[in-house]
Amino acid sequence: MRSKELIKSMILFLLVLMSVVLTYMTWNFSPDLADVDKQEHSDESKPNTIGKPLNQGMNQVITPYQVIYSKGEDTKGMEATRSNINEMTKPLKNQRVIQSEQMHSNHNLIIPDLSDDFLVLDFTYDMPLATYLGQALNINAKVPNNFKFNRLLVDRTKDGKVKLYAISKDRHNVVRMMTTAKQDKFTQKLESLRKKMQPYTEIITNKDTIDKATHIFAPSAPKNLKSYHTIYNRISVDTMNSILFNDSVVVRSSKSGTTTYNNNTGVANYNDDSEKYRYTNLSEDENRSTNMQDSIPSTYDYINNHGGFTDDYRLFSTDNKKGELTYQMFLNGRPTFNDDDLNNIKVSWGNKGVFSYARALLKANVTIDSGEDEQDLPGAESVRSELANNPNIDFEKVTNMTIGYKMENQPDKSDIEIQRNSEFKPQWYVEYNGEWLTYKDGGLE
Repeated sequence: MRSKELIKSMILFLLVLMSVVLTYMTWNFSPDLADVDKQEHSDESKPNTIGKPLNQGMNQVITPYQVIYSKGEDTKGMEATRSNINEMTKPLKNQRVIQSEQMHSNHNLIIPDLSDDFLVLDFTYDMPLATYLGQALNINAKVPNNFKFNRLLVDRTKDGKVKLYAISKDRHNVVRMMTTAKQDKFTQKLESLRKKMQPYTEIITNKDTIDKATHIFAPSAPKNLKSYHTIYNRISVDTMNSILFNDSVVVRSSKSGTTTYNNNTGVANYNDDSEKYRYTNLSEDENRSTNMQDSIPSTYDYINNHGGFTDDYRLFSTDNKKGELTYQMFLNGRPTFNDDDLNNIKVSWGNKGVFSYARALLKANVTIDSGEDEQDLPGAESVRSELANNPNIDFEKVTNMTIGYKMENQPDKSDIEIQRNSEFKPQWYVEYNGEWLTYKDGGLE
Protein backbone atom coordinates (compact mmCIF):
# COMPACT_ATOMS: atom_id res chain seq x y z
CA MET A 1 0.00 0.00 0.00
CA ARG A 2 2.82 2.29 0.90
CA SER A 3 4.54 1.66 -2.40
CA LYS A 4 1.38 2.66 -4.27
CA GLU A 5 1.20 5.91 -2.33
CA LEU A 6 4.88 6.56 -3.04
CA ILE A 7 4.41 6.02 -6.77
CA LYS A 8 1.41 8.38 -6.78
CA SER A 9 3.44 11.03 -4.96
CA MET A 10 6.32 10.72 -7.42
CA ILE A 11 3.98 11.00 -10.42
CA LEU A 12 2.28 14.03 -8.90
CA PHE A 13 5.68 15.61 -8.23
CA LEU A 14 6.78 15.03 -11.83
CA LEU A 15 3.57 16.54 -13.17
CA VAL A 16 3.98 19.61 -11.01
CA LEU A 17 7.62 19.92 -12.08
CA MET A 18 6.68 19.62 -15.77
CA SER A 19 3.99 22.25 -15.28
CA VAL A 20 6.51 24.64 -13.73
CA VAL A 21 9.03 24.06 -16.56
CA LEU A 22 6.43 24.55 -19.28
CA THR A 23 5.14 27.71 -17.64
CA TYR A 24 8.69 29.09 -17.43
CA MET A 25 9.37 28.27 -21.10
CA THR A 26 6.12 29.94 -22.16
CA TRP A 27 6.90 33.12 -20.26
CA ASN A 28 10.41 33.30 -21.62
CA PHE A 29 9.71 32.09 -25.17
CA SER A 30 11.35 34.15 -27.89
CA PRO A 31 10.41 32.99 -31.41
CA ASP A 32 13.19 32.40 -33.95
CA LEU A 33 12.45 34.93 -36.70
CA ALA A 34 15.29 33.84 -38.95
CA ASP A 35 13.07 31.84 -41.30
CA VAL A 36 10.36 34.53 -41.28
CA ASP A 37 12.87 37.24 -42.16
CA LYS A 38 14.26 35.03 -44.87
CA GLN A 39 10.79 34.51 -46.33
CA GLU A 40 9.96 38.23 -46.17
CA HIS A 41 13.26 39.06 -47.81
CA SER A 42 12.50 36.51 -50.48
CA ASP A 43 9.14 38.17 -51.16
CA GLU A 44 10.71 41.62 -51.30
CA SER A 45 13.28 40.40 -53.80
CA LYS A 46 10.58 39.14 -56.10
CA PRO A 47 11.74 40.27 -59.55
CA ASN A 48 10.11 43.58 -60.45
CA THR A 49 12.79 45.06 -62.68
CA ILE A 50 14.03 43.92 -66.06
CA GLY A 51 17.17 46.03 -66.25
CA LYS A 52 19.05 48.88 -64.63
CA PRO A 53 17.28 52.26 -64.56
CA LEU A 54 18.97 55.11 -66.40
CA ASN A 55 20.66 57.46 -63.96
CA GLN A 56 21.35 60.53 -66.07
CA GLY A 57 17.81 61.78 -66.59
CA MET A 58 15.27 62.07 -69.37
CA ASN A 59 17.78 63.58 -71.81
CA GLN A 60 19.06 60.05 -72.54
CA VAL A 61 15.69 59.10 -74.04
CA ILE A 62 14.19 62.41 -75.21
CA THR A 63 16.79 63.24 -77.83
CA PRO A 64 17.16 64.43 -81.43
CA TYR A 65 17.92 61.81 -84.07
CA GLN A 66 20.54 63.91 -85.88
CA VAL A 67 22.70 67.00 -85.42
CA ILE A 68 23.33 69.41 -88.31
CA TYR A 69 25.78 72.31 -88.47
CA SER A 70 25.11 74.93 -91.14
CA LYS A 71 27.71 77.60 -91.86
CA GLY A 72 27.22 79.60 -95.04
CA GLU A 73 27.15 77.13 -97.92
CA ASP A 74 28.77 74.38 -95.86
CA THR A 75 26.46 71.86 -94.20
CA LYS A 76 27.67 68.95 -92.08
CA GLY A 77 26.04 66.55 -89.67
CA MET A 78 26.37 63.45 -87.55
CA GLU A 79 24.34 60.67 -86.01
CA ALA A 80 22.91 61.20 -82.55
CA THR A 81 24.94 58.96 -80.25
CA ARG A 82 24.24 59.60 -76.59
CA SER A 83 27.74 61.00 -76.07
CA ASN A 84 27.39 63.37 -79.06
CA ILE A 85 24.05 64.71 -77.82
CA ASN A 86 25.23 65.02 -74.24
CA GLU A 87 28.29 67.03 -75.28
CA MET A 88 26.34 69.26 -77.66
CA THR A 89 23.57 70.12 -75.20
CA LYS A 90 25.74 70.45 -72.09
CA PRO A 91 26.22 74.26 -72.47
CA LEU A 92 22.43 74.67 -72.65
CA LYS A 93 21.60 72.71 -69.50
CA ASN A 94 20.68 74.40 -66.21
CA GLN A 95 20.26 77.80 -67.89
CA ARG A 96 17.31 80.21 -68.19
CA VAL A 97 15.15 81.58 -70.98
CA ILE A 98 14.94 85.31 -70.25
CA GLN A 99 12.67 86.22 -73.15
CA SER A 100 10.47 84.30 -75.61
CA GLU A 101 8.31 85.28 -78.54
CA GLN A 102 6.09 83.18 -80.82
CA MET A 103 5.87 84.00 -84.53
CA HIS A 104 3.56 82.60 -87.21
CA SER A 105 3.70 82.52 -90.99
CA ASN A 106 0.89 81.45 -93.30
CA HIS A 107 3.42 80.78 -96.03
CA ASN A 108 7.05 79.66 -96.03
CA LEU A 109 8.58 80.26 -92.62
CA ILE A 110 11.42 82.78 -92.77
CA ILE A 111 13.44 83.83 -89.71
CA PRO A 112 14.92 87.25 -90.56
CA ASP A 113 17.42 87.43 -87.70
CA LEU A 114 18.78 83.89 -88.12
CA SER A 115 22.53 84.03 -88.79
CA ASP A 116 24.36 81.94 -91.40
CA ASP A 117 26.13 79.97 -88.65
CA PHE A 118 23.77 77.80 -86.58
CA LEU A 119 23.17 74.27 -85.27
CA VAL A 120 20.10 72.12 -85.92
CA LEU A 121 18.72 69.47 -83.55
CA ASP A 122 16.17 67.37 -85.47
CA PHE A 123 13.55 65.20 -83.75
CA THR A 124 11.34 62.52 -85.33
CA TYR A 125 8.31 63.63 -83.30
CA ASP A 126 6.71 66.82 -82.12
CA MET A 127 6.68 67.43 -78.39
CA PRO A 128 5.78 70.22 -75.94
CA LEU A 129 8.54 72.78 -75.85
CA ALA A 130 8.13 73.31 -72.10
CA THR A 131 8.63 69.59 -71.47
CA TYR A 132 11.88 69.37 -73.44
CA LEU A 133 13.36 72.55 -71.98
CA GLY A 134 12.30 71.86 -68.42
CA GLN A 135 12.78 68.11 -68.06
CA ALA A 136 15.41 67.15 -70.65
CA LEU A 137 17.63 70.25 -70.44
CA ASN A 138 16.59 71.59 -67.03
CA ILE A 139 16.14 75.06 -68.50
CA ASN A 140 13.97 77.45 -66.50
CA ALA A 141 11.66 78.90 -69.15
CA LYS A 142 8.34 80.62 -69.63
CA VAL A 143 7.26 79.70 -73.14
CA PRO A 144 3.87 79.63 -74.90
CA ASN A 145 1.58 76.96 -73.46
CA ASN A 146 1.00 73.84 -75.56
CA PHE A 147 3.55 74.85 -78.21
CA LYS A 148 4.99 71.75 -79.87
CA PHE A 149 8.15 71.52 -81.95
CA ASN A 150 10.32 68.95 -83.73
CA ARG A 151 13.32 71.11 -84.69
CA LEU A 152 15.50 73.29 -82.49
CA LEU A 153 17.94 75.83 -83.97
CA VAL A 154 20.83 77.06 -81.84
CA ASP A 155 22.08 80.50 -82.87
CA ARG A 156 24.01 83.38 -81.28
CA THR A 157 23.19 86.89 -80.12
CA LYS A 158 25.33 90.04 -80.43
CA ASP A 159 26.09 90.01 -76.71
CA GLY A 160 27.59 86.51 -76.78
CA LYS A 161 24.58 84.55 -75.55
CA VAL A 162 22.78 81.60 -77.11
CA LYS A 163 19.51 82.15 -78.96
CA LEU A 164 17.11 79.26 -79.63
CA TYR A 165 14.40 78.81 -82.26
CA ALA A 166 11.86 76.03 -81.75
CA ILE A 167 10.09 75.24 -85.05
CA SER A 168 6.76 73.43 -85.31
CA LYS A 169 6.37 70.27 -87.36
CA ASP A 170 4.21 72.03 -89.98
CA ARG A 171 6.98 74.65 -90.42
CA HIS A 172 4.60 77.59 -89.92
CA ASN A 173 5.31 78.51 -86.29
CA VAL A 174 8.47 79.33 -84.37
CA VAL A 175 9.30 80.40 -80.82
CA ARG A 176 12.39 82.58 -80.46
CA MET A 177 14.11 82.38 -77.06
CA MET A 178 16.92 84.43 -75.56
CA THR A 179 18.90 82.44 -72.99
CA THR A 180 21.59 82.90 -70.37
CA ALA A 181 23.79 80.22 -72.00
CA LYS A 182 27.16 81.50 -73.17
CA GLN A 183 28.02 81.25 -76.86
CA ASP A 184 31.75 80.70 -76.29
CA LYS A 185 31.13 77.52 -74.27
CA PHE A 186 28.74 76.26 -76.92
CA THR A 187 31.28 77.03 -79.66
CA GLN A 188 33.97 75.07 -77.81
CA LYS A 189 31.76 71.97 -77.70
CA LEU A 190 30.83 72.40 -81.35
CA GLU A 191 34.45 72.66 -82.46
CA SER A 192 35.34 69.44 -80.62
CA LEU A 193 32.54 67.56 -82.40
CA ARG A 194 32.99 68.99 -85.91
CA LYS A 195 35.72 66.42 -86.61
CA LYS A 196 33.07 63.68 -86.42
CA MET A 197 30.72 65.40 -88.84
CA GLN A 198 30.23 64.37 -92.46
CA PRO A 199 28.88 66.38 -95.44
CA TYR A 200 25.09 66.67 -95.47
CA THR A 201 22.74 67.75 -98.27
CA GLU A 202 19.94 70.33 -98.00
CA ILE A 203 16.75 69.06 -99.64
CA ILE A 204 13.61 70.96 -100.64
CA THR A 205 10.45 68.85 -100.96
CA ASN A 206 7.64 71.42 -100.91
CA LYS A 207 6.83 75.09 -100.29
CA ASP A 208 7.30 74.63 -96.53
CA THR A 209 10.95 73.53 -96.81
CA ILE A 210 12.46 76.17 -99.10
CA ASP A 211 14.16 78.29 -96.41
CA LYS A 212 17.48 77.37 -94.81
CA ALA A 213 15.75 76.96 -91.44
CA THR A 214 13.25 74.48 -92.85
CA HIS A 215 15.28 72.37 -95.31
CA ILE A 216 15.42 68.60 -94.92
CA PHE A 217 18.96 67.51 -94.08
CA ALA A 218 20.40 64.11 -95.02
CA PRO A 219 23.87 62.50 -95.46
CA SER A 220 25.45 63.44 -98.79
CA ALA A 221 27.45 60.24 -99.35
CA PRO A 222 26.99 57.51 -96.72
CA LYS A 223 30.01 55.22 -97.01
CA ASN A 224 31.75 52.38 -95.15
CA LEU A 225 28.64 51.46 -93.15
CA LYS A 226 28.87 48.29 -91.09
CA SER A 227 26.26 45.63 -90.38
CA TYR A 228 25.82 44.18 -86.91
CA HIS A 229 24.72 40.93 -85.33
CA THR A 230 22.83 40.86 -82.03
CA ILE A 231 22.02 37.93 -79.74
CA TYR A 232 19.21 38.45 -77.24
CA ASN A 233 18.35 37.38 -73.75
CA ARG A 234 14.71 36.81 -72.86
CA ILE A 235 12.75 38.80 -70.32
CA SER A 236 10.62 36.65 -68.03
CA VAL A 237 6.84 36.88 -68.41
CA ASP A 238 6.57 36.50 -64.64
CA THR A 239 8.76 39.56 -64.21
CA MET A 240 6.54 41.63 -66.49
CA ASN A 241 3.44 40.42 -64.65
CA SER A 242 4.98 41.33 -61.28
CA ILE A 243 5.59 44.86 -62.59
CA LEU A 244 2.21 45.48 -64.17
CA PHE A 245 -0.25 43.54 -62.00
CA ASN A 246 -1.02 44.54 -58.42
CA ASP A 247 -1.71 40.99 -57.24
CA SER A 248 -1.86 37.39 -58.43
CA VAL A 249 -3.13 36.62 -61.90
CA VAL A 250 -5.25 33.95 -63.52
CA VAL A 251 -3.54 32.16 -66.41
CA ARG A 252 -5.51 31.10 -69.47
CA SER A 253 -3.73 29.34 -72.31
CA SER A 254 -4.88 28.91 -75.88
CA LYS A 255 -3.86 26.61 -78.71
CA SER A 256 -2.60 29.50 -80.83
CA GLY A 257 0.46 29.91 -78.63
CA THR A 258 -0.90 32.99 -76.90
CA THR A 259 -1.21 32.95 -73.11
CA THR A 260 -3.59 35.35 -71.36
CA TYR A 261 -3.04 36.65 -67.83
CA ASN A 262 -5.66 38.67 -66.00
CA ASN A 263 -7.04 39.82 -62.66
CA ASN A 264 -9.51 42.47 -61.55
CA THR A 265 -7.28 45.34 -62.65
CA GLY A 266 -5.71 44.28 -65.94
CA VAL A 267 -5.18 41.78 -68.72
CA ALA A 268 -2.02 40.79 -70.60
CA ASN A 269 -1.31 38.59 -73.63
CA TYR A 270 1.98 36.92 -74.47
CA ASN A 271 2.76 35.10 -77.71
CA ASP A 272 5.46 32.43 -77.53
CA ASP A 273 6.31 32.65 -81.24
CA SER A 274 6.67 36.41 -81.57
CA GLU A 275 7.77 36.87 -77.93
CA LYS A 276 5.58 39.97 -77.77
CA TYR A 277 3.79 41.01 -74.60
CA ARG A 278 0.87 43.44 -74.32
CA TYR A 279 -0.82 44.69 -71.16
CA THR A 280 -4.01 46.76 -70.75
CA ASN A 281 -5.01 48.37 -67.46
CA LEU A 282 -8.72 47.73 -66.87
CA SER A 283 -8.87 50.07 -63.89
CA GLU A 284 -8.02 53.11 -66.01
CA ASP A 285 -10.54 55.09 -68.01
CA GLU A 286 -11.11 53.95 -71.58
CA ASN A 287 -9.77 57.22 -72.92
CA ARG A 288 -6.01 57.48 -73.06
CA SER A 289 -4.41 60.76 -72.13
CA THR A 290 -3.53 62.87 -75.17
CA ASN A 291 -1.76 65.50 -73.08
CA MET A 292 1.89 64.91 -73.98
CA GLN A 293 3.03 67.28 -71.24
CA ASP A 294 1.85 64.58 -68.82
CA SER A 295 2.33 61.46 -70.94
CA ILE A 296 5.97 61.94 -71.95
CA PRO A 297 7.45 62.38 -68.44
CA SER A 298 4.99 59.89 -66.91
CA THR A 299 5.73 57.08 -69.37
CA TYR A 300 9.46 57.77 -69.16
CA ASP A 301 9.40 57.52 -65.35
CA TYR A 302 7.23 54.41 -65.39
CA ILE A 303 9.40 52.51 -67.87
CA ASN A 304 12.66 53.67 -66.32
CA ASN A 305 11.66 52.82 -62.74
CA HIS A 306 11.54 49.11 -63.61
CA GLY A 307 14.57 49.24 -65.91
CA GLY A 308 12.49 48.96 -69.07
CA PHE A 309 14.97 50.84 -71.26
CA THR A 310 17.03 47.66 -71.61
CA ASP A 311 18.71 48.92 -74.79
CA ASP A 312 19.27 52.35 -76.34
CA TYR A 313 15.57 53.20 -76.59
CA ARG A 314 14.57 56.75 -77.59
CA LEU A 315 11.21 58.41 -77.95
CA PHE A 316 10.49 58.11 -81.68
CA SER A 317 6.84 59.03 -82.25
CA THR A 318 3.92 60.58 -80.41
CA ASP A 319 0.36 59.96 -81.54
CA ASN A 320 -1.48 63.00 -80.22
CA LYS A 321 -4.88 61.60 -81.25
CA LYS A 322 -4.56 58.11 -79.76
CA GLY A 323 -2.27 59.14 -76.93
CA GLU A 324 0.26 56.40 -77.77
CA LEU A 325 4.02 56.92 -77.54
CA THR A 326 6.63 54.74 -79.26
CA TYR A 327 10.10 54.33 -77.82
CA GLN A 328 12.33 52.86 -80.52
CA MET A 329 15.70 51.14 -80.33
CA PHE A 330 18.75 53.01 -81.66
CA LEU A 331 22.07 51.47 -82.67
CA ASN A 332 25.22 53.61 -82.84
CA GLY A 333 23.07 56.74 -82.79
CA ARG A 334 20.84 55.63 -85.69
CA PRO A 335 17.21 54.45 -85.48
CA THR A 336 16.37 50.81 -86.11
CA PHE A 337 13.28 49.54 -87.96
CA ASN A 338 11.50 46.19 -87.75
CA ASP A 339 8.35 44.99 -89.51
CA ASP A 340 7.20 43.04 -86.41
CA ASP A 341 7.76 45.84 -83.86
CA LEU A 342 10.40 43.82 -82.01
CA ASN A 343 12.49 46.98 -81.66
CA ASN A 344 10.08 49.24 -79.82
CA ILE A 345 8.02 49.87 -76.70
CA LYS A 346 4.51 51.19 -77.23
CA VAL A 347 2.88 52.75 -74.20
CA SER A 348 -0.03 55.03 -73.37
CA TRP A 349 -1.00 56.83 -70.18
CA GLY A 350 -4.35 57.08 -68.43
CA ASN A 351 -5.54 59.55 -65.83
CA LYS A 352 -3.45 58.10 -63.00
CA GLY A 353 -1.27 55.39 -64.45
CA VAL A 354 -0.23 53.31 -67.41
CA PHE A 355 -3.13 52.47 -69.75
CA SER A 356 -1.36 50.09 -72.13
CA TYR A 357 2.14 48.68 -72.46
CA ALA A 358 3.47 46.54 -75.34
CA ARG A 359 6.96 45.27 -76.09
CA ALA A 360 8.95 42.23 -77.17
CA LEU A 361 10.39 40.36 -74.19
CA LEU A 362 13.89 40.57 -75.59
CA LYS A 363 16.97 42.52 -74.57
CA ALA A 364 20.33 42.56 -76.28
CA ASN A 365 22.92 40.25 -74.77
CA VAL A 366 25.76 41.05 -77.16
CA THR A 367 26.07 43.08 -80.37
CA ILE A 368 29.07 42.53 -82.63
CA ASP A 369 30.27 43.38 -86.12
CA SER A 370 28.55 40.90 -88.44
CA GLY A 371 31.73 40.40 -90.44
CA GLU A 372 30.09 41.44 -93.70
CA ASP A 373 31.76 43.89 -96.06
CA GLU A 374 31.22 47.56 -95.31
CA GLN A 375 28.51 49.07 -97.44
CA ASP A 376 28.10 52.30 -99.43
CA LEU A 377 24.57 53.64 -99.87
CA PRO A 378 23.29 56.06 -102.52
CA GLY A 379 23.79 59.73 -101.68
CA ALA A 380 20.96 61.97 -100.51
CA GLU A 381 20.74 63.75 -103.86
CA SER A 382 20.39 60.44 -105.69
CA VAL A 383 17.61 59.34 -103.35
CA ARG A 384 15.87 62.70 -103.74
CA SER A 385 16.06 62.56 -107.52
CA GLU A 386 14.73 59.00 -107.74
CA LEU A 387 11.79 59.75 -105.45
CA ALA A 388 10.96 63.07 -107.13
CA ASN A 389 10.81 61.33 -110.51
CA ASN A 390 8.74 58.39 -109.34
CA PRO A 391 5.17 58.86 -110.68
CA ASN A 392 3.78 56.76 -107.82
CA ILE A 393 5.16 59.09 -105.15
CA ASP A 394 3.96 62.55 -104.19
CA PHE A 395 7.35 64.02 -103.32
CA GLU A 396 5.76 66.92 -101.43
CA LYS A 397 4.75 64.42 -98.72
CA VAL A 398 8.39 63.59 -97.92
CA THR A 399 9.22 65.16 -94.55
CA ASN A 400 12.40 63.34 -93.43
CA MET A 401 15.22 61.21 -94.83
CA THR A 402 17.83 59.36 -92.80
CA ILE A 403 20.09 56.33 -92.56
CA GLY A 404 18.80 53.67 -90.19
CA TYR A 405 19.25 49.96 -89.56
CA LYS A 406 16.86 47.30 -90.77
CA MET A 407 16.41 44.71 -88.04
CA GLU A 408 16.08 41.28 -89.66
CA ASN A 409 15.03 38.43 -87.37
CA GLN A 410 17.12 35.27 -87.69
CA PRO A 411 16.27 32.54 -85.15
CA ASP A 412 19.03 29.93 -84.89
CA LYS A 413 17.38 26.54 -85.35
CA SER A 414 20.61 24.70 -84.46
CA ASP A 415 20.28 25.50 -80.78
CA ILE A 416 18.37 23.19 -78.44
CA GLU A 417 16.67 26.33 -77.15
CA ILE A 418 16.06 28.61 -80.09
CA GLN A 419 18.24 31.68 -79.58
CA ARG A 420 16.74 34.84 -81.00
CA ASN A 421 19.22 36.64 -83.27
CA SER A 422 18.98 39.72 -85.44
CA GLU A 423 21.02 41.27 -88.21
CA PHE A 424 21.12 45.07 -88.38
CA LYS A 425 21.82 46.31 -91.91
CA PRO A 426 22.17 49.98 -92.96
CA GLN A 427 19.36 51.29 -95.13
CA TRP A 428 17.79 54.57 -96.28
CA TYR A 429 14.49 55.41 -94.57
CA VAL A 430 12.08 58.12 -95.62
CA GLU A 431 9.22 59.65 -93.66
CA TYR A 432 6.40 59.81 -96.17
CA ASN A 433 2.94 61.12 -95.31
CA GLY A 434 3.68 60.59 -91.61
CA GLU A 435 4.99 57.01 -91.95
CA TRP A 436 8.58 55.77 -92.05
CA LEU A 437 9.20 53.60 -95.13
CA THR A 438 12.19 51.80 -96.63
CA TYR A 439 13.77 53.35 -99.70
CA LYS A 440 14.56 50.70 -102.32
CA ASP A 441 15.27 50.96 -106.05
CA GLY A 442 13.82 54.44 -106.41
CA GLY A 443 10.63 53.66 -104.51
CA LEU A 444 9.26 53.25 -100.98
CA GLU A 445 8.05 50.06 -99.34
